Amino acid sequence: MAEGCVRDRLLIKPRKHYSPKDNTRYVIPSKVIRDTEKVLTEYARIKPANEGLVYWGGIEGGNIITVRAVIAPQTESDFGMVSTSHRSNFDFVRTLSKYNLVQVAQVHSHPSNWVDHSPGDDTLAAFKTEGLLSIVVPEYCDRGMLPLVTCGIHRYTRWDFIRLSKKYITSHFVIRNDLSSYLEDFRK
Repeated sequence: MAEGCVRDRLLIKPRKHYSPKDNTRYVIPSKVIRDTEKVLTEYARIKPANEGLVYWGGIEGGNIITVRAVIAPQTESDFGMVSTSHRSNFDFVRTLSKYNLVQVAQVHSHPSNWVDHSPGDDTLAAFKTEGLLSIVVPEYCDRGMLPLVTCGIHRYTRWDFIRLSKKYITSHFVIRNDLSSYLEDFRK
């Protein structure tokens, strides 16, 4: 997601965690979590371990956003960074269009338990649209993503990624076992 996040995090101040006053609900199939963890841990197995990245596509219905797809773009990755090309992002957008989905989140891993956004995460994010989630998974996803409050979940609001509070995450994010989803993998 960001080049030099390990170096950059030493240069930033901790951010306040945000609890928006809204009734948005995020519904995430458990298969989305499993597929995301699978892709991120594959990046972790590269020697040396690399940051990984996936996108989530979903549907909006009123105040409910349901994740339906995990899309693994072609990336360039290393110990403290992961990035995508314009072509890879085009493939992602084309996939959203093909399945009539909207982008819900970008999910990437960090090498340590630090889950805030680095300045590089903010600046180099490929997509910045109002309401987009950016989820940072600690320790290359070595311990998985659950509970979600162990991840840094940020929402793009008014030109910045703002980290959501644990209270907000607990009350607005639901993981369901009874919903289907699919994985599109462009890495191969």
